[in-house]
Amino acid sequence: MSLADAVYALEEQAAGRVPARARLLAGALALDTLAQRGTADRDILDAAAGLSSQATGGTMNLDDAGRRRAAQLAERVRAFARATGQGPSPA
Repeated sequence: MSLADAVYALEEQAAGRVPARARLLAGALALDTLAQRGTADRDILDAAAGLSSQATGGTMNLDDAGRRRAAQLAERVRAFARATGQGPSPA
């Protein structure tokens, strides 16, 4: 379970691809943990909700705006991870 997995899954969504299931689940769990601890801002909560939805069997058919939002959320999670010393390294 890591924020790197969450970034990966969001970047896959942004590219219009389906993330690998194991990494999707790990990323969703990492973001859900932040949400449960109360350390997540709105963007992190949005990312957690999206990954959780897909991880529990939902589908993501994102249009251009949705893919742009997924890319923004990936960058926000990456920045949060760097700021808190939880990786991943810069892309």
